[in-house]
Amino acid sequence: MINESFGALLQIFVFALIPLLVYLIQKKTIKGFFEYIGLKKSTKKANFYAVLACFIIAIPMLLLTITNADFMRIMFEPTSITGKFRQMEFGFNSVILIVIIAVFKTSFSEELLFRGYIAKRCICLLGYKKGNLLQAFIFGIIHTILFVFITTNIFFLAVIFIIPSIGAYVSVYLNEKMANGSIFPGWISHALANILAYTIVGFVI
Repeated sequence: MINESFGALLQIFVFALIPLLVYLIQKKTIKGFFEYIGLKKSTKKANFYAVLACFIIAIPMLLLTITNADFMRIMFEPTSITGKFRQMEFGFNSVILIVIIAVFKTSFSEELLFRGYIAKRCICLLGYKKGNLLQAFIFGIIHTILFVFITTNIFFLAVIFIIPSIGAYVSVYLNEKMANGSIFPGWISHALANILAYTIVGFVI
């Protein structure tokens, strides 16, 4: 648990450091950085839709894991996050680990970098529609590359590209169109989807 906590803090630091350094080079000051990266108050409407949006990310993968033997084998792979949880007993320690990994290590750090920095810069350069599509494509490709080391199943890799890409696109829509640029809706939907996936695949199926 200590190692995962340290790993989460380190990943958040590294993922936040990239946009911070760019901002410091451009602005010569740290003032306004939180606004720049979207760490600001969201809206109740955006947060509500973020909770609904988490199912866009979680449910398809869960259904495929339950119904498709190849998906189940890949998601149960001991080197994957869900596979590691399957090797643990469900209890206080595993719940805390799910929170640390799902809420902070993966979702918060990724939202800082991808929605707080990459998406906003893409939109500034290309406009909202093209910028949102580009950041969603980048997010999907990175998830696909990570799973290439686990499987060569083309159908799985296609799904692991499409679902995160859709989730990334929807998150940016909620952030930019409904939450005044706050990254909190994206973080909410991402974190909840991870919690559902890790808990159900790790301890229920």
